[in-house]
Amino acid sequence: MQERAGDLKTSRVESLDVLRGLAVAGMIVVNNPGDWTAVFSPLLHAYWTGVTLADLVFPAFVFTMGAALPVAVARRGAAGASYRRICLRAILLFALGLVLNAVSAWPHVSPLRIPGVLQRIALAYLIAGFIVLQVRPSRWLAVATVLVMGHWAFLALVPFGGHVAGTMTPDDNLARFIDTRVFGRHALTIPIDPEGLLGTLPAAATAVLGAAAGELLRVRSAGVMRTRTLAAAGAAAVALGYVWSLFLPLSKPLWTGSFVLVTAGVTTLALALIDFEVAVRGRRRWRRPLVWLGTNALVVYAGSEVLRRLLDAAIVPQAVGLTTPKAWLFWGVLEPAFRSWPEAGSLLFAIGVLAVWIGVGAILYQVRGPSPELRVPSITVGRRRRDQRGAR
Repeated sequence: MQERAGDLKTSRVESLDVLRGLAVAGMIVVNNPGDWTAVFSPLLHAYWTGVTLADLVFPAFVFTMGAALPVAVARRGAAGASYRRICLRAILLFALGLVLNAVSAWPHVSPLRIPGVLQRIALAYLIAGFIVLQVRPSRWLAVATVLVMGHWAFLALVPFGGHVAGTMTPDDNLARFIDTRVFGRHALTIPIDPEGLLGTLPAAATAVLGAAAGELLRVRSAGVMRTRTLAAAGAAAVALGYVWSLFLPLSKPLWTGSFVLVTAGVTTLALALIDFEVAVRGRRRWRRPLVWLGTNALVVYAGSEVLRRLLDAAIVPQAVGLTTPKAWLFWGVLEPAFRSWPEAGSLLFAIGVLAVWIGVGAILYQVRGPSPELRVPSITVGRRRRDQRGAR
């Protein structure tokens, strides 16, 4: 049954839940191979330039986070409450990221790494949230352009540390220069910290592009035209990104503008396909595991990072001393069975970890129910609120 944007009842944009769940699933699979020396190449991050399947999952999560913003803001209506909520959530995300860094480094937590996945999400969410609240939707693409062009200007036009402007090698680049000056030993340096400070600008642009897609889902009725619009926008972004990559390399560590366009474009194409299957064709059974993950994304991601640490902890008794749960499960069971094809055994271990978290997500979904973040106010209600703000 198709949704009508003008209905007075609220409805869920399930497509966003599914896409976010797909991104979380990708993160878990990429981060949990049985053996890091035996991984299918698409599941490994490109070292400096290029885009693999693994490089798509984090930008897809940031994009989907941005896509939920216009839906959530329109639902709440009160700008003051939205500002407070955005700031509080950003602070909590940043703090949780520091906790996860400490858990990952335990017992060697000094010096604690300050940047991280959740820290970047927090800052991108904060910037994109204020943009969504302050700027008209018709100008969001222009703001995203300013963010990526500003980032390009920093990389291409600012000299640093005795290097000429535009130096962008793994060992010498402005992003690494800034992070070493700001964070010192509290940031990664091989090749650079992938969640460093300068990359926050284009990451926020990724979230703003997601917000533009979310606004389209919010105000347009589900149907073929909505799907075609998303698909056309995604294809255009991918094409433009690859053209720009001729002058500005595709680089996830730097999160370059070309990387923003390509990854946002691919994510938009995925959203178009998901929206067509869920909202137009009504095929929804297949999406349940992804919805379970997507509606509990933060809990699942944080929990998976803690579990990853526990799997590497020497807590399982054996004939002599202790071993880790991962060694017992993978090296004791899967690796011997897949010795002739180690990459398959390594992937199967990651899929097993994913299955655990799908089960956790299913339980949480039953207990908590759907997240209220993606309940979509009707256009009528949205217009009424805008009219009321204009009258004031």
